Amino acid sequence: MCVFALMFVGNRATAQTPPNKDFQQWTQVAATWQVEPKLTITAFGEAHIGNDVSELDQELVSAAVTYSPSRWVSLGTGYLYLHANPKLSGLNSENRIYGEVTFSAPPFHRFLLSDRVRPELRWERAPAGATFTQRYRNRVILERPINKYFPFVMWEKFYNANVESWSRTRYYGGVTKSIDERTSIQFYFMRQNDEFSRPFHKNAVGVSVMFKFRSARGRHPDE
Repeated sequence: MCVFALMFVGNRATAQTPPNKDFQQWTQVAATWQVEPKLTITAFGEAHIGNDVSELDQELVSAAVTYSPSRWVSLGTGYLYLHANPKLSGLNSENRIYGEVTFSAPPFHRFLLSDRVRPELRWERAPAGATFTQRYRNRVILERPINKYFPFVMWEKFYNANVESWSRTRYYGGVTKSIDERTSIQFYFMRQNDEFSRPFHKNAVGVSVMFKFRSARGRHPDE
């Protein structure tokens, strides 16, 4: 019976181990409000379908406030809650508080360049127990408007303080289209490489719909 119990636990542990790589589909619905000329509130919900687009991996909700003292700088803070499938993500849930600063360069031949830095405090709950982690992210976006289309490329690097290493890199390519003054839709492809956490390689195709109120500005949010 002891051998049987060990086999059962071992098989269960194996079943809960995330895969080495995965292909996913991400869907997001976001809304943003221009509360004051320099103050914006943004909220979104997002679902990740993983295991080669066959079962739910993560679902998350987030809300943030952004203050833009000038055209070239914006400051923000927000909260995110994530519920996950431990078999695919290694997590049960996460509570996250973050701050961010975004720097935007003056347009050059209609090319728009921005750089966002974001420190995060994360309270994670996994099958093995609860942990507190700190993370730093640096995201660079280059885009160029063409009529109502905004093609873009995006690069993001993650520094994990717990392992003291730049542990994750993401590459994006996509396009954002304005449907009308209040609505835009975004399609993109994302490639993620991770040094320590499974899946070590993740590809995702995503779609995001954003609703803007009171002449709000800003790009589609991301997890």
